[in-house]
Amino acid sequence: MAVLVATSAVAQDVADPLTFQGLDQAAVPGARARAMGGFLVGDARDATALFADPAALSRLAAPEIRLGGGYTATHREQRQRWIPNRVYAELSLLFANDPEAQHPTRAFDTIRPNWEDDRSAVRPLLGAVALPLPGQAAGFTFAAGLGFAQVASLDHYYQNNNALDPNIGQLRPAPIPRVQEGDSLLVDWFQFSREREGALYGITPALAARRGPLSFGVAVTILTGSSDDRERRLGRGLLTLRYNNDFSLDPSPIGEEITTGTSDYSGVRAVLSGRLDMEHFALGVALRPGYTLKRSWTQAGARSGSGTDELRMPTQATFGMALYPFTRWQFVAGYDLRRSGATEYVPEGGTPSAPWFDGSALHLGTEFQVREGLALRGGYHSEPRGFAPAGAAFIDDPAKASVYAAGLGLSLGRIGVDLTYEYTRLRYEDLWISNENENRWMTHTILFETSYRF
Repeated sequence: MAVLVATSAVAQDVADPLTFQGLDQAAVPGARARAMGGFLVGDARDATALFADPAALSRLAAPEIRLGGGYTATHREQRQRWIPNRVYAELSLLFANDPEAQHPTRAFDTIRPNWEDDRSAVRPLLGAVALPLPGQAAGFTFAAGLGFAQVASLDHYYQNNNALDPNIGQLRPAPIPRVQEGDSLLVDWFQFSREREGALYGITPALAARRGPLSFGVAVTILTGSSDDRERRLGRGLLTLRYNNDFSLDPSPIGEEITTGTSDYSGVRAVLSGRLDMEHFALGVALRPGYTLKRSWTQAGARSGSGTDELRMPTQATFGMALYPFTRWQFVAGYDLRRSGATEYVPEGGTPSAPWFDGSALHLGTEFQVREGLALRGGYHSEPRGFAPAGAAFIDDPAKASVYAAGLGLSLGRIGVDLTYEYTRLRYEDLWISNENENRWMTHTILFETSYRF
């Protein structure tokens, strides 16, 4: 028998409470960068450089003010395929809960295993100002910037219509021992859902210095944000499992339990970057030293309480390259070494654990100058999630989303407009003892930015 596991950006389990979910969903500031494969380092040339590649601020020729926002629509779904379990063959029919199927034991409700969920959000994404500074020092010229941007989307949704406690369908770390003759095992059967809505923002001052083809930059981001959290548990029945396909189903003693709360996030992180600019190419690297993100939470309802958790992020690095082979064409490529597997999660009063798996991202993008004042862009990048699909052959290989993007840039004198469309697609399969769950996650994002250069 098995349990549902929804599309989740955390280590998967039957019905984990809300803790760090959503915190690995980093957002790249800048519509141009997002349209060109979400690159972090390589070809930034506007005020948004201050967030991920502060050294690129040295490329600014004039002061700039930039504002941006976005719309996101996400569709999540799960489809299950069931087969009879060798020990409790009829139990698979119970979990499928097909009203047309003929079997002696039926659920007390009409809940089916498959589910779909649709969410959308409109949020401000960034505001930034940057300018080249007058004068020189030791042969260096300088530029500075200050910005406010969304650095992570905390939106999260998980649903499990056949959650079991204990999880008798698990394969790892080891299956639940088979019930022996004369023994019995009580199993809670319930529907579970959790959701989080919010965003993590950063206030970032940055400084860049340039001498000849070499540039260096530093940025410090003060992280702040909040989210609304909700968990729901609806009892579906109490199973008594006995030996050799002998089980019974009684009404659940749980009823409906709802927990609501809020989370506030805080932390400080830094970025150090350097770049080499030549006539036909540019090379860059950005280093993000490790830092700690705190989540202060309060909740009421079925599970009331409060506390402060910590997410200790490791040192990360990004490498980027830009090519300018022709006057109108530009190409960018980047590799984001995230080291997610080295992240530590420390709950209130608990011990550290490693919540995510290692995953790195490849970024590819291009820009074509159709004519003066009009640029077309396109790109692709992979987006590793923090979890590996259940039952996967490689237990530490995370699920990866594919992100496709297109956009355009308009320059109307001193005013600039950037539009970007992103399509994110995540698909993976969870394999359990008696069912296969196909999970799909599709996100459509529209970004809009406008700028003014003095």
